[in-house]
Parts: sequence; C-alpha cells; structure tokens
Amino acid sequence: MDELTKYFREAVAGSPPSRIDLDGLIAVDRQRRRQRAWTLTGAGMAAAVAAVAVPTLVAGPGPGGMALPPMSSGSGDTLLCAAPIPLVSGPEPSSQTYDTVRVRPTEPSEAGVPRLTAALRAALAGTVPTNLTVTGAVPECDRPQFAYEPPYRQYETIATLSRDGRRSHLRVTVYPTPADANADCANAPDGRNCEVWGLGDDGVAMLSTSTDPAGGTLRWVQLMRVDGTSVTITVGNLLYGDTGSADLAAREALLTSQELVELARAPGLTLYP
Repeated sequence: MDELTKYFREAVAGSPPSRIDLDGLIAVDRQRRRQRAWTLTGAGMAAAVAAVAVPTLVAGPGPGGMALPPMSSGSGDTLLCAAPIPLVSGPEPSSQTYDTVRVRPTEPSEAGVPRLTAALRAALAGTVPTNLTVTGAVPECDRPQFAYEPPYRQYETIATLSRDGRRSHLRVTVYPTPADANADCANAPDGRNCEVWGLGDDGVAMLSTSTDPAGGTLRWVQLMRVDGTSVTITVGNLLYGDTGSADLAAREALLTSQELVELARAPGLTLYP
C-alpha cells in the first residue's frame, strides 16, 4: 500500500459514506503519473491534491520538478519571490508527450511565469470577495505565484484562502489542451454532480462539486479555451493534509463555482498571448 492509498484509507476510516469514488480517484491518478500529466486536472484531481498537501520543500528546482522563477526587479503584481517550491513526493516523472489542439506554445517559462502570475493576481483581486484573504501556500512567499513544471509542460500554483480563521486551498493549473480532450464531465472528480457551460468566445467550462467523507466541499472547474489553453481550478479543504490543522479547515470551499469560472476566464491566463 503506497502513501497515497494510506492517506485516503485513514481519511475515510469511521466516516460516513462519501460521494467520491476514492478507489477510482487513486487508480486514475496512478495512471496519470505513468502516462499523461494533463489528466492531473481530471479524474485524479482529488488524489493528486492530497499528494501535494504534504510537500517536500526545496530551495531550488530538482530534476523534473518545478522550475524556480527568477527574482524580478518589478513591483506589485510582477514581483516574484524566490520561495521554496513544493514537489510531489515519489519517483520523478519522465517528460510527458501528448498531442495538443494547437502547436505547442513557444514562450519560455522565464517569461511565462511572471506574465501568468501577474494575470492571476489581477484576476484574484477582481474576483475574490473582499472578506477573503489570499496568500501563497509556500513559506517566504506571501502572494500566489506560478511555477513551471517541465515534465508536465504546465504552470501551477497553490494558494491559501482565509476567512474568520478558517482556511481553504486554491489550486490553479494552466496547460495546453490535449488533442483528445473532450468538453464533458468524464474527468470531473464527481461526474455525478457536474455541469457543462458554454461560454461563447471564452470556450467551454466543466463544473463539479464533491463532498469528502467528513463533509468538506471540493469545487472543481476546468475551462477549455478556444485558443487551445486549458485552465483547471480547484478549491476546498480536501487539499489540506497532515500539514494543515483540521480545526482550521473551512467546511465550505470559500469560493463558489461561478467565482472559479470567472477566475478561469481571466484574459491573461492563456499560453498563447
């Protein structure tokens, strides 16, 4: 039994029945790690976020890990911090290859990280309610910022939402849309509770809400933009693991599905600027 399976078995022990198919989530996440990184945003999401909830913090990028963004001389939304980056534990994945709906973006990650970080921070400022506080989820970096994951050819960040002493995690991933991706609920954490929204020129969004064994809420949105970029956003206390106090975890997800859709639609969250 690996650590991921052990984590979920302990989480559900003695709890009421869950709406989430844990065995299915674990199996799909294992397949994602062996084959394609883009499915991290699909059916294996709940398992994947649990895996990164107990991160290994490093001072710089390891082989196949997240690329540490350089320090920026800018200010405000363009200022980056050289903070430790969380890496998923276990064997380092090989570089993933898959066909995309458009030719792959050619923007170097050194430019993509600050550009996408600025776009995300602006989107958060315009979407997140004023009674919520958004902070970075790694030490020494109090604002959310993207990191580039070379094996998966995607950008990702994890942030913490706080209100009245209760916390929830927010995860945002930006990646090229796979050629065989479909605008449906097949990859949702809970396909039984999922909707598909047509957003016109912004593309198609899939929205799903799941409930964990202890009654917590996980919201998931995946936007397939018409330009060939996909954006997946997840929020909820399922992202808290051994490093987070259960007493501080918010029972609700702190952001609505509509707010997640608005974040995903932010014009700057694209790989084809």
